[in-house]
Amino acid sequence: MLLVCAPGEQHSVQMEALAAALGERALPVRMFGAALPADALCEAVRRTGPRAVVLWAQSRTTADAAPARAVAGIEWGLRGARGHSALLLAGPGWGAGAAAQPTRTERLFGLRSGLAVIESVVALRAPAPGNAAGRAAPAACGS
Repeated sequence: MLLVCAPGEQHSVQMEALAAALGERALPVRMFGAALPADALCEAVRRTGPRAVVLWAQSRTTADAAPARAVAGIEWGLRGARGHSALLLAGPGWGAGAAAQPTRTERLFGLRSGLAVIESVVALRAPAPGNAAGRAAPAACGS
């Protein structure tokens, strides 16, 4: 799981709360601070191959569809076994009137319901025990 604030987004307390709640559920998390540049965001996704990326935007001005589309289009893993991260858009910036939602994305609308969505994404993408072929990203990624 990768938790990031949208490029230009200075509000990160909500991601801290989500990271703590995921930690309580023993779900591995990597979190970046506020205002992560778009190129660093894409490179982090490409290098770590997380099962899901939560992208936080507090306002419409930081809910930029371009980085969201870029993340949604990233493939990672070995050629022939490439995977995609689920992109979960969080925060009021992604609300009505915000930029169009990229394909393969889902909205999170609160901590409790967001945790349920995240847990279902992780459960759906978890490889079957003993099924090495089901892994698209190395286990050492921690996501």
